[in-house]
Amino acid sequence: MAKVFKIDRALYEVDDETKTYRYLKRNLDWKNLSEDENERNKKHIDGYTRTFRNGAKKVFKYKNKMRCK
Repeated sequence: MAKVFKIDRALYEVDDETKTYRYLKRNLDWKNLSEDENERNKKHIDGYTRTFRNGAKKVFKYKNKMRCK
C-alpha cells in the first residue's frame, strides 16, 4: 500500500512492499514542514529506488546534516 510523504519541497508516493518511491507533486505547504518530520521521512525512504519517466533509476541516500559537525 502506497503512502504519501512530504520531503523538502515535494510530495512523494512511497511503496514499502517494492521499496520504491515516485514524485507526486510540489509541496505547496513546505514552509510549515517541521525539521523532525522531514528527517523522519528521509530516514524512512533511505535505500528506496525512484524510477523516472525516461526509465532512469536513482537510489535515495539519506545524509544527516549533523553528522559532519
